Amino acid sequence: MDDLVPSEKMKILVVDDTRANVNVLSDVLGGQGYEIFVALSGEMALKIIKKVEPDLILLDVMMPGIDGYEVCREVKFDDTTKDIPIIFLTAKTEQEDIVKGFKLGAIDYITKPFQHEELLARVETQVRLSIAQREKEELSKRIAESEKNYRTIVEKVPELIFKLDENRKIAFANPAFKLMGYDPDELTGELIDGLIVSDEKEDVLAELATKYVGPLATSDLEVILKVNSDSTIFEHMQSRKFSVYAVGIWDVSDEDAFKEEIKKNFLGTLCIATLVI
Repeated sequence: MDDLVPSEKMKILVVDDTRANVNVLSDVLGGQGYEIFVALSGEMALKIIKKVEPDLILLDVMMPGIDGYEVCREVKFDDTTKDIPIIFLTAKTEQEDIVKGFKLGAIDYITKPFQHEELLARVETQVRLSIAQREKEELSKRIAESEKNYRTIVEKVPELIFKLDENRKIAFANPAFKLMGYDPDELTGELIDGLIVSDEKEDVLAELATKYVGPLATSDLEVILKVNSDSTIFEHMQSRKFSVYAVGIWDVSDEDAFKEEIKKNFLGTLCIATLVI
């Protein structure tokens, strides 16, 4: 179990009005490295849940006062605690009682008297799921932050940033193209050929729409691009010169991009064009 418990111990709240049950659960789970909290009533459980925010709740169904069903209902109704997984502890094995627990939001149940192996197996399953969920949320957070930073850079920089698909059509163009009189969205799907001014256009296109990566990627490629003839800018200049860096995009790592024995797909070319004054 040690490899399942993160550096910050997983917190488990045991809720049962019978002290003997609490002691058994605390000894078994505490011995596996979990941090155990105990509540001998539903009222006490709700207070502890708010205070310590456990990672998992083992919840007795039949208790005087606020029973397990009501505790579960309140936990799942509160946005700050609704995602805490709950395993019911019950002597009841009637199907309608089990179904009621699941309908209230419980994710599993364990019948009394406890079988240590079953208890540990069910708790371990939820620990694994909890850790996986945390990692997923952290990854999603990092991806969202990366996407936000990426959008900020792409949308604010003066360089032209665009992606060509495998057919040399523009798949994406950043807002900097407005400085050339183009609506970036309207460029999507258009061949890059139509924007290039050159007597050796095919040679320029071959370097621009490169499939190469790493040190073989295209750099310092001089490209002259047309200014949109329908824009007011065209009255003052008909074209502008750029220095372009272009790199191929594959669905494998750069190291594997040209290994013949590896299955891979070419996804297009990313280009960054800096205005030459």
